[in-house]
Amino acid sequence: MNKVPFAKPVVDKEMLDAVTNALQNERLVGGESVHKFEEAFARYCGVKHAVSVSSGTNALQLAFIALEVMDKEVQTTPFSFIATANSVIEAGGKPTFSDASDQDYNLDPGKISSKLTKKTAALLPVHLFGRPCRMDEIMDIASDKGLKVVEDACQAHGSLYKGKRAGAIGDIGCFSFYPTKNMTVGGDGGMITTNDGDLARNIAKYRDCGRISRYVHDVVGYTSRLNSANAAFGLVQLKHLDEWNEQRREVAKMYARHLDGIKDIALPPKGDKDITPVFHLYAVRCTKRDELAEHLNKNGIEAGVHYPVPIHLQPIYKQLYGFKGGEFPVSEALANEMISLPMFPEMNHDEVKRVSEEVRSFYSRSK
Repeated sequence: MNKVPFAKPVVDKEMLDAVTNALQNERLVGGESVHKFEEAFARYCGVKHAVSVSSGTNALQLAFIALEVMDKEVQTTPFSFIATANSVIEAGGKPTFSDASDQDYNLDPGKISSKLTKKTAALLPVHLFGRPCRMDEIMDIASDKGLKVVEDACQAHGSLYKGKRAGAIGDIGCFSFYPTKNMTVGGDGGMITTNDGDLARNIAKYRDCGRISRYVHDVVGYTSRLNSANAAFGLVQLKHLDEWNEQRREVAKMYARHLDGIKDIALPPKGDKDITPVFHLYAVRCTKRDELAEHLNKNGIEAGVHYPVPIHLQPIYKQLYGFKGGEFPVSEALANEMISLPMFPEMNHDEVKRVSEEVRSFYSRSK
């Protein structure tokens, strides 16, 4: 029986032709495709500026370097990939945490204020699994306290919050184009979005060795540019993003129908009038998570776990900041209970049905 993959990036002839054309006819770094991709991505998100970089992690790092968080604190969620918080440390700051919401698994706005200090300079909400955070409440806190907001939109390309794209609401938005994301550049890549022209210029300088002219540099910068061939690939992918996101929402609807009634699992929250998710992952909360994952993998279904260890309980964070467990109970519970089922735009009804039947079979037999 064929495997059901966890993710399946789309690669077609138009994308390959675009890469070939860039390799044959453009500068390999800083070519025309890079500028076209940045302009198209900014237009898609509804912002004035987009700056391409070499990864989503790099986008977050440069955002915080440009915001000058050295010796300051940035508050985020412990329930995310470790790169979210690492980016603050790499910019010279200190990540602090407040717990995730039990309802949508994103940063809980109601828990932010009690964790703010005089050193807090910014908030870092993560639109986890492709579902935007409750941004109105987060922006209100930031406005009241004079904080910057950096959206980690690395899993949320094209999602909408009250009509605005993720990445267009805070001061800066950061995206990843890693191959499993809703769109890719055919490898690692990232993008930073902002309406602030000064921030965009600074970030563009930092990603290009800090240069102000060919051999003159006024800051310590990085080699963090996106290659022209990757940009050409991404430019074609971007044209399909809305179509693929709609297909993901259809897959989510199929899952909801086939998994309905299984008491041991909680399905991901649906969209509503304010939120249009893009289901980067179809993450289900469940009992016996690890046993279910083993059962699915044994039956040819690739399942993932995002994320089995909350950031504050990673060994390096326990060592650096003294976390012992129990500080963020919702995030710690989610780390033990979430499983990601296969999700990709071309996933068909038979594949969704097969995954769902194996989930149902597991819980029927494990009573």
